[in-house]
Amino acid sequence: MDALKNLGRPPFANYDIVVYFGGGLFALPFIYRYFLHPFGVPLPSFVLTESSQVTLEIIRGLALLMAVYVIGHLLAYLSSQLVEKAVDRFLGKISTAIIVSLQSSKADRNAKLKAMFRERAERIQSENAVFPSIVRGIFHFPNVIHYGFVYLTGIFGYLDTRIPPDAFESAKSRYSSVVVPGCEVRADEKWYKSLEYYVINNIPDAVPRMYNYLVMAGLFRSLSFLFLWSSWLILIFLLTNAIFDTWPLGLTEMGTGHGAGFIEWFSLSTLSVFSLVAYLKFQRRYVEEAILALAFSNTIKAN
Repeated sequence: MDALKNLGRPPFANYDIVVYFGGGLFALPFIYRYFLHPFGVPLPSFVLTESSQVTLEIIRGLALLMAVYVIGHLLAYLSSQLVEKAVDRFLGKISTAIIVSLQSSKADRNAKLKAMFRERAERIQSENAVFPSIVRGIFHFPNVIHYGFVYLTGIFGYLDTRIPPDAFESAKSRYSSVVVPGCEVRADEKWYKSLEYYVINNIPDAVPRMYNYLVMAGLFRSLSFLFLWSSWLILIFLLTNAIFDTWPLGLTEMGTGHGAGFIEWFSLSTLSVFSLVAYLKFQRRYVEEAILALAFSNTIKAN
């Protein structure tokens, strides 16, 4: 009977549908506008060629779906390498940020964040991470104005958390007693993955909420990468316009050249930063949900 029930289940999880299919589908007009059309790359024949045969149309539709799915996977991978790992490199893990947040007051959180950024930047060479850090830093160059504004004003909220200090202490106690006995939750220790795995396998009531946050975080991470990639191409087109007086994107309602390009770059960069902040928000919610589940679950008994 269970085998028959499994046959009726969809082959894709929510993460596949929202992050991979959704992200890939959303990327199509951006890929066409900023890459295929300006560089004269022809569309694959199966996209344009219609057939009167039902079988061929079904195959064509499946090929389009698979192409969207692959694009979504590519976006997710590149965003994990160039967005997620850039945040980890320069700001630290969300789990570490939560610990720092609980040890700080609201008044000094921005100063703490700046100190974390400087400290992690200074450790790049000693941790043999010069080349990947340079690549990730260069990739985020189109957003440098927005990052500078956020850095100076302190409106980011990276060190904000919903977890009450007493709840975190309860989670720490349970972590040391039932998750990894004898180990502590500290900013300089890798503790969160063990906690996450324990919660997923032992506190099933928390998993749906965690999964929802994970899906939203994955989607906004991909969108942040997509907008940032598009911003880079706009900057390249602005450079070619200044040198060769060409504008490959064609005439728009805003015109052509520097004015239209600047507005388009600023809009894309703003969307990229907004998506990045949304990604970090949902990623933080995911981590917080696991910690709170460990702190308040009635199914856990300390040894």
